[in-house]
Amino acid sequence: MPDGDEKREVQRKRRRQQASEIRALRDWWLQRCRYTPHPLREKMTLFWHGHFATSFEKVYTSFLIWQQNETLRAYALGNFRKLTEEISRDPAMMRYLDLVKSEKGKPNENFARELMELFMLGEGVRYTEQDVQEAARAFTGYRVDPRTQQFLFARRRFDAGKKVFFEKTGNFDGRDIVDIICEQPECADFLVRKIWNYLAGAPISDALAARLARDYERSDYDTASLLRGIFLAPEFYAPTVMRRQVKSPVQWIVQTSRVLEAPLSPPAVNEQALKLMGQTLFAPPNVKGWEGGQSWINSSTFLLRCNLAGEMVHGSKKPEGGGGMAALKIPWEEIAPASLRADPVRLVDALSFRFINTSLSPEDRERFIAFAREHGTDDATMRDLVHLFLSTPEYQLT
Repeated sequence: MPDGDEKREVQRKRRRQQASEIRALRDWWLQRCRYTPHPLREKMTLFWHGHFATSFEKVYTSFLIWQQNETLRAYALGNFRKLTEEISRDPAMMRYLDLVKSEKGKPNENFARELMELFMLGEGVRYTEQDVQEAARAFTGYRVDPRTQQFLFARRRFDAGKKVFFEKTGNFDGRDIVDIICEQPECADFLVRKIWNYLAGAPISDALAARLARDYERSDYDTASLLRGIFLAPEFYAPTVMRRQVKSPVQWIVQTSRVLEAPLSPPAVNEQALKLMGQTLFAPPNVKGWEGGQSWINSSTFLLRCNLAGEMVHGSKKPEGGGGMAALKIPWEEIAPASLRADPVRLVDALSFRFINTSLSPEDRERFIAFAREHGTDDATMRDLVHLFLSTPEYQLT
């Protein structure tokens, strides 16, 4: 279409349509996280989304983003080697890191560099600039079929010449590059440390990391086997690890809905809340993904969590459709049945177990009990009490 008003209007409509689709896709994933019978798979899908970070802001096709998300889910607990091969041929990743522009004689190094620096080894670990250049040659000829939006190998654009990579020589292609990197002991160590930190939120000892890395290699990078080893390690349940990890914004929203036994907040509310809290799904800040950890919490985002908790249990004074929301449909008789309301001590202890899985500090426990005694046992008091629990520092931790 020639340049002009008609073309610009078509482009505006397309942008509006894509924006609508990606918002719907974000809500779809949040709903899936909320109601899935397999929460670990969704939690690991979120991990891989941050690991193989790909942003809609550059890909700009919601179908490709959804397609990648399904790939991450399919291999979330599966074989890392196979997942990496699939991601190297994933149209969203290929577009995001410019693989679709790479061809014989003009290899693009973006994906090859991030493959080693961010996805498989860590920054500056073992590889050289020559390794990056040779790997880039191996990933030439990768294209996306415009009719099907699937991977297409353009053989004529592939550099089939000999390559020297990690001191090995051969006519390597992309799969060979992934296999050779997986043979490096640093690969398993890098992944073990990153997955441990994602799940535990605390440093792992060198001895445990080495043992888990050896087991991960022996299993040929079976992630379910690695997770089993992590969850059976006594160190995972040490006092210095338990309840020390700051919930990510996505986890906070999903878990709050779960513990309240309520539906999620309206999509527009979640969309805005995740943006302000720093974790917009399908839009990580850069190719490194989200920093995570304590970066999730500052004075602004903590206040935002407290205010959002208040809107969930009380509703918002703003009109719906204007940034406000009605209170969530919370089954208060399930959260705080009459048998508990009759005894403020038992009530506070039960709510402590529900919301923070442990006891409050003695001082805070007495304050909560005094609040329940002073304000009575009606639903309004229960809303206030629950809002207080959701606003504690302890609730922000896993």
